[in-house]
Amino acid sequence: MAGDLGAIHAGELYVTGRHKEILFVNGQNYYPHDLESLTLDIAGIELGKVVVSAVRPGNAESDQLVVFVLHRGEIAGFLPIAQQVARRLAEHAGLEVTAVVPVKRIPKTTSGKVQRHLLEAEYLAGANAADLAALRTLATQHSATLDGSNPLIDELQALSAAALDGRRIDVHESLFEAGVSSMKLMALHESIEQRWPGLLDITDIFDNPSIAELAHLLADRLGKRGAG
Repeated sequence: MAGDLGAIHAGELYVTGRHKEILFVNGQNYYPHDLESLTLDIAGIELGKVVVSAVRPGNAESDQLVVFVLHRGEIAGFLPIAQQVARRLAEHAGLEVTAVVPVKRIPKTTSGKVQRHLLEAEYLAGANAADLAALRTLATQHSATLDGSNPLIDELQALSAAALDGRRIDVHESLFEAGVSSMKLMALHESIEQRWPGLLDITDIFDNPSIAELAHLLADRLGKRGAG
């Protein structure tokens, strides 16, 4: 129908929304399907099973970004999905996610259109409160965040700026392409070693030359150390 938006996946046509479905967040307009497409390569996310919405609770002064994801497994298994979804929207769209909500169903019309308003109404009514509370508890236990922020990236960027005499480099930019000298890299490694002893070698910086890559490697090794 006129105004419908769709996508072809594995030979099937999926109706994903309408042109008039525009989200207004942080003073800017976004098409929800554009934001949803940013998450489709995350394990556990599939086309038609993730819904991005803007909701405004009664006590809020502006809309909040909420992402609904179809998930029928245990809540503990949803934590890494929620973290990755929030982080992807933060890194690629510059948006802070208020909540990534696991839902048992994605309501659709008989023609296959997602009924965002039903998910939003249930969220505002508190239908997802128990699951979200359980996610926050799990996140606290794992020293994780659910809004897309990354404390490791923030701390590594601060250490990098200190080692580079105040120069701040984009978290996805290669330190080598940015022209950082070997002596500065050694100074950065020394700071990292003081903060997280024995977790990163100087060669790890050469193999993972951006702050984002180093943060990912560091998170992996911190997790293995904690599990050991």
